[in-house]
Amino acid sequence: MGLGVTCHPFEELHKLRWLSISNNNLGTGHDGDLEFVNTLSNKTSLELISINANNFGGHLPISITNLTSLSILALDLNELYGDIPAGIGNLVNLESMNTERNKFTGNIPQEIGKLQQLKKLSFSGNKFTGNIPSSVGNLTQLTHLYMSLNYLSGGIPPTLGKYQNLLLLNLNHNNLSGPIPKEVMSIPSIAIYMGMSGNNLNGSLPIEVGTLKNLGVLDLSSNMLSGEIPATLGSCVSLERLRMQDNFFVGKIPPSLNSLRGMEVLDFSYNNLSGNIPQFLKDFHLLRILNLSFNNFEGMVPEKGVFKNSSAVSVIGNNSKLCSSIPELQLSKCKLKTARLILTAKLIVAASVIVCVA
Repeated sequence: MGLGVTCHPFEELHKLRWLSISNNNLGTGHDGDLEFVNTLSNKTSLELISINANNFGGHLPISITNLTSLSILALDLNELYGDIPAGIGNLVNLESMNTERNKFTGNIPQEIGKLQQLKKLSFSGNKFTGNIPSSVGNLTQLTHLYMSLNYLSGGIPPTLGKYQNLLLLNLNHNNLSGPIPKEVMSIPSIAIYMGMSGNNLNGSLPIEVGTLKNLGVLDLSSNMLSGEIPATLGSCVSLERLRMQDNFFVGKIPPSLNSLRGMEVLDFSYNNLSGNIPQFLKDFHLLRILNLSFNNFEGMVPEKGVFKNSSAVSVIGNNSKLCSSIPELQLSKCKLKTARLILTAKLIVAASVIVCVA
């Protein structure tokens, strides 16, 4: 069903405040579907437009930028395309804007930084290109920011570090590059999720990551990050899921991670980590997925805790110096040479004591 301008369905509703026609089959998927928005231009009291989960196609009419009383704009799950119209910065009362899972293109306009009442902003699942505008950092009231699944490039703006109320940041699956700004790793309010996976980020993980003491999920997978895992990561005591696979991290798993006892999913696979697998991981009683595969770990694999469940642990692709007595892990058995040497030394010492006493 199309909803066209010829119907003028809302023209006589002079005091209209909420317009919600979500979750229907409205629209043709083609340009012109949203011409009815032009009939709303004089609705100065309109606070909410929710047309999500339909089949509306075409461009978002410029006339929508005249609705300066809007606080909620929900456009997600449609077939909308083209640019976000110039003048979007007029909607200074917006608190929530969702364009998720459409086909919008072009750059995210710098004007978005004028919407300083925004608390939730989603551009995910579109075809946006260009840089993340630095003006997004002006949205200091934001609690949720979604920009995943686009074609955004350039660096992550350090201005995002201005956020004091942000709970969730999702930048996954773009073409972002450069280092992770330390300012972004210093947002103390983030508690739900921080995701930057599937980009081209490089450099080391800033030591400021330790600021994220309330964070539940951190996903940095599938980038080009390098250097050692900072010991400060152990300060993120609320972490339940940590995904750092498919990078170039080196060195040992730091002992400070012993404090992450709430961990449920831990993935360090496809890096260049080395040394022994820490014994403290066996004491992570909530751990249900542990992936340490394709690194350079060596020595004995712990045998208790999560390691007793071979379906929850992966250590394949490490060097031949990794050993275990757990058959399901398909590793060589650990040699007892060291233990025997220690026992022999103890026997020699004991014999010497006996001789001396005699």
